[in-house]
Amino acid sequence: MSRPAADRRDDLEIARRHAPIIYFDLAEPFLPDLVGFAVVRRPGPSPTFDRYLDLRIPGGGRAAAVIEYALWYDWDIQHLYELEHAWAYLDAPGRLIHAEGSWHGEPIRLTRGGRVSAEGGRLVAYAQPGKHALSAEPALFSAHDGYRELVRWEADERAGGGLDVGPLLGGALRATARRNGLTRAFLHTRAFEPTFQFEQRWDGTTAPIVPVEELIAAVPGRVGAELRRLATERSRRRIWAVLLDLGDTLMLETSEEKDPADTTQRADLFPGAADLVHWLRRSGYLVGLVADTRPGSARNVLRQHGIHEAFDTFVISEELGTSKPDPAMFLAAIRAFGLLRSEVDRVVMVGNRLDRDIRGANALGIVSVLVRNNERYPGRPSDPRDEPTHTIGQIAELEAVLRRLG
Repeated sequence: MSRPAADRRDDLEIARRHAPIIYFDLAEPFLPDLVGFAVVRRPGPSPTFDRYLDLRIPGGGRAAAVIEYALWYDWDIQHLYELEHAWAYLDAPGRLIHAEGSWHGEPIRLTRGGRVSAEGGRLVAYAQPGKHALSAEPALFSAHDGYRELVRWEADERAGGGLDVGPLLGGALRATARRNGLTRAFLHTRAFEPTFQFEQRWDGTTAPIVPVEELIAAVPGRVGAELRRLATERSRRRIWAVLLDLGDTLMLETSEEKDPADTTQRADLFPGAADLVHWLRRSGYLVGLVADTRPGSARNVLRQHGIHEAFDTFVISEELGTSKPDPAMFLAAIRAFGLLRSEVDRVVMVGNRLDRDIRGANALGIVSVLVRNNERYPGRPSDPRDEPTHTIGQIAELEAVLRRLG
């Protein structure tokens, strides 16, 4: 049985009065977009979180009510949509006596020195940059060098992820390679370096506040709208994805140091190669490595230079059981991006071999770019199939080519 309209209005007023205050990093790109609430007066399961609300508080007391706030974000730095939580425990007169927040899937106390973290009788929390886990202590995110680096890494190098399919979607939407590709490309453009200055104040009283049932009902529509927006934005771009070769394209082959199994342990990159890869990522391109090499070689070299996380997919000849110019090499990357065979003209392949990189790309209709940075391989095609769409002297020049293409 639904509650009377007057009771629902009372609950809404209580929820607004006690709405949380959250402080975000100055560089944080995503703040809550919608707040769902439920006022719980009897012990029972949480309406939107995997826990039981028994109304007990530290010290053996009991609250008269708990307000559950479901904090909806259209985005976090690694997913399309996120739901965080805060709980305000009230005594009979309606005063805040205890508070909790969600911390990576677990509820934690929002207390400092044994006192509720509060401002003007409303709970206060600090949000982890990018991931939005809540804490009463902003120093928690930066007090230890290891955790500070983890927080920075997740907000910057690890920015980008897929559609977070959970119970809230109720089967209305599925994660697909295409949807995941759209979200990854968008989130790459929002990567940021946390300042660890939590001075961006978000006041829950200024956000739309609705009963949790309304929030849950709105989820598929909100997620679907974001996916349509991303698809529309991408359709305006000429190039959607960039495939890169490794040897003598990004990596200087003459600098390789290999182990007895012929796996490269370390090598130099060409000047500007790492900056170019980071630029591709920040500019919203999907980035793939398509290389005839050993799996460990690519991993070692890219990690050595801090660009491994910038790639969305890796197609390695030894793993696939074939090599360029076999179309299978290029099509594997295109499928991983969620692109259709008919959309290959939205893809650029960059490599140093006419007979492998350029011929394979041309055969499929992929835009081909030859990097002519040394004399180790032929620079002029002897076969019409090997004629590149563009030729550059150094990998760093690719940025100018892509800017012209749009």
